[in-house]
Amino acid sequence: MINRKQIYSLIFVLAGTLLGCVATRPVVSHSVKSPLVISSPVTSHPDPLKQLQNSINSILSDSIFISTIASIKVVSIDSGDVLYEHESKPLMNPASNIKLITSAAALSILDTNYQYKTSVFVNDTIKESGVIPSIYLKGYGDPNLTTSDLDSLAFTVRQLGITAINNIIVDDSFFDDNYWGVGWTWDDESDADAPYINALSVNKNCIRINIIANSNDISISIEPNTDFVTVLNKAKIVLDSIHIPLKIRRLALSNANTIIIDGDIYRYSRITKRIPLRRPEFYAGTLFKESLRHTGISVSGDVVSGVVSNEMHEITRHYQSITKVVENMNKQSDNLSAENTLKVLGALNNCIPGSAKSGVFIEKRFLSDLGMDTTKLSIVDGSGVSRYNLLSADQLVQFLMAMSKQPRLFRKFYNSLSVAGIDGTIADRMSNYPACRQSEGKNWNSQWCELFIWICSNPRWRNAGICNDNAEFYFFNFRLLSSTG
Repeated sequence: MINRKQIYSLIFVLAGTLLGCVATRPVVSHSVKSPLVISSPVTSHPDPLKQLQNSINSILSDSIFISTIASIKVVSIDSGDVLYEHESKPLMNPASNIKLITSAAALSILDTNYQYKTSVFVNDTIKESGVIPSIYLKGYGDPNLTTSDLDSLAFTVRQLGITAINNIIVDDSFFDDNYWGVGWTWDDESDADAPYINALSVNKNCIRINIIANSNDISISIEPNTDFVTVLNKAKIVLDSIHIPLKIRRLALSNANTIIIDGDIYRYSRITKRIPLRRPEFYAGTLFKESLRHTGISVSGDVVSGVVSNEMHEITRHYQSITKVVENMNKQSDNLSAENTLKVLGALNNCIPGSAKSGVFIEKRFLSDLGMDTTKLSIVDGSGVSRYNLLSADQLVQFLMAMSKQPRLFRKFYNSLSVAGIDGTIADRMSNYPACRQSEGKNWNSQWCELFIWICSNPRWRNAGICNDNAEFYFFNFRLLSSTG
């Protein structure tokens, strides 16, 4: 395959030949024909580094940056040379790029083969009658647990000969009881991207509401279908104009997971929305109770809270690989994956119950081992939702450069990032550029800011004009947008 550099060379030769034919006339004598002489203008290839610098400078001259702050750093991995730098020292809110640090620390400290676990325990050995007083469901921080996983656990319980259970006891004691991140804003409490943090999580601690407006009535369904949630529909079908915008919300200031649907909806409309739920451990317990019943097991009691003791017997378990968790954390920018992982770090390397504070302590020790000065940055959560997180572009590039020199970790870390034009949060980025499908990155955006870290990995594309030394580079861009957008 002809690479871009060869294409450029080919275009240059053809253009030079045509110009020579037009501009030069052969000299002919009466007796001897002179050979055809073709001249070509001498041109020089543009300096790729200058092109890069000029392109960024041109972007920064846009009027949007009059009321914004930009922080940029471009570095060659091979040489360590700074190819471009603009205001890279100030501390700024890194948002979801904190997940890069959380995922790297997890791969390093928990190990690349670590498995998140969800276990089922019983008090005594299973009797011949198959009747047991209680069954325990204990979570160890798996952020990717689903209803199907609980179905599998319930099926195994039935296969072990259990036919009747009284209570379902849920144990979320592996984490502390702080369901919320430090510095999270109160109005995010009903946002599916800010779910309650819990050691026993399921379905991202959310439920999906599906609304279909037919000709005369409104059909509402929930996924998964469970008694844990109550839905009250007050919405109205309208034919011409919306007077009251449709709202789907969970009742605030109450532990009840009651969802209210009110406002106007057009006929034949379809709307779906994910809603985070309170008391996620009871959500998981209720789904497990319903799964047990679906297998034919009689469950007569309630879902209650408790703690597994050392004398109890583990009868089955579900595992989730750290690779899948880290990929979901970085590709999809999943906040629960990051927050649960941070607390797992704290629990396994400091003390149980795991907390965000103990997890951050472990993360900072990891960054110190990479050679970073952790006294000059602020990290308070695992996902970057908090406004109290503060890092500079320079520090993020320093971290990424250090990670690139960790052969045991870097490949899995690198593979967990989104691929431009392919997947994750940058699936729709760079689709019209050569970097599409050849660059990995991490981004986050909101009403207030947009951040983007970019790792260019394709040598052929690098040769085409991004780096003149054939080196990979990291690029970090922070834009703090004005309140007017």
